[in-house]
Amino acid sequence: MPAEELVGVNRKERIRTEVDDMGLDTLMNARFETVSPTDTVNTVLKKMRDLDIHEVPVTADGKRLLGVVSYGTLLKRRNLSIEAKADTVMAMPQLVTPATPVTEVAELFINSGYREVPVQSDGLLAGVVSRSDLLQVIREVRELQRIPAGEVMSPDVKTVKLDTSVRDAVKLMSVLDIRVLPVVDNNERIIGIVGIKDIAQMNWYERNRQTLGEASGENDPVDVTVGSVAVEPAVVAPPSMGLGEAAKIMQDRRISTLPIVDGGKILGIVTKYDLVELLASLRQRNMMYTQISGLRDDDRFVQDMMMKEIELSMKKISPIATPMLFDLHVGMYHDEGLKYKYSLHARLTTDDRVFTASSVDWDLIRATADLMRTFERRVIEHKELKLEHRRKTRNIGHS
Repeated sequence: MPAEELVGVNRKERIRTEVDDMGLDTLMNARFETVSPTDTVNTVLKKMRDLDIHEVPVTADGKRLLGVVSYGTLLKRRNLSIEAKADTVMAMPQLVTPATPVTEVAELFINSGYREVPVQSDGLLAGVVSRSDLLQVIREVRELQRIPAGEVMSPDVKTVKLDTSVRDAVKLMSVLDIRVLPVVDNNERIIGIVGIKDIAQMNWYERNRQTLGEASGENDPVDVTVGSVAVEPAVVAPPSMGLGEAAKIMQDRRISTLPIVDGGKILGIVTKYDLVELLASLRQRNMMYTQISGLRDDDRFVQDMMMKEIELSMKKISPIATPMLFDLHVGMYHDEGLKYKYSLHARLTTDDRVFTASSVDWDLIRATADLMRTFERRVIEHKELKLEHRRKTRNIGHS
């Protein structure tokens, strides 16, 4: 949920200042690992697995940054040989210095998909700051730490069961652009968590892998069930838990996903991404920040048409609630023969609350239009619920 709703519009600027005044120099880690540009992808992946990191800086002398190798980027290059060199897969991230505002770094994480970014000072590597490091801000800013997890969670949670095939789990992760899935029993009670790293680890040791797709499990994953993978016991939280405590659990347990549970049943899910998005929503901006991910190259030409559908809906929504962040992921899967079906999942952060919606269709523009109509309905329904709550409150006060 964005800052305006949770702490009041008139206090947002003060809280933004408090967040940014914490400074990256107090949040970043000055001790970090790097790789050489001549290291193989095989070596880089092993270091990432051993250190449980998603990005690693590339440097020849340990001082000057040449680029970053990202686990997320590697997964997209499925046919790349694991003997390829790091300098062939690295990319240069946006410049971050100790003076970069925390809210700007939070938006960088949302925009890039990175989980760790290097911090440079006077052209030299000074440290690394991660999504997990930014959770410290949530823990220390009083107005943010008290927000109930239930008000920030994403309610649309996709799950798998122990007898779900790993192939189907990987396909679902790919469509949703996520790396972790809750595992439930036949009564829909949560029993664990499975991640793409667990699957990658099994693929790595079960077979002689030669390409990135094979090593990650995205290409030809081991033909077993989720129950055969090292499913981690689920760490869960009630909807009433404050975000400060939720952030502490994520940091202490080194987890990125916290299912919100009541009576063993999943109500929603809170991730590090959600908490970083909350910080990004504090940043001053003149227009809504929009991100569309997952489009294939041959679908790029329809992006302008998708934006028109989005903008049309936002004009209807803005008189009710001010749009601030809009994050849309496009997933695709074969449903009939060679024809693709589009699966859209989006998250809209307004000055009133966070809304999520999904849609599926053969036509990408139609799927986008259906998705936006859902957002319009949910914003209106939320407004009506608030008005009804106010009416009831007034009646109680006058009774």
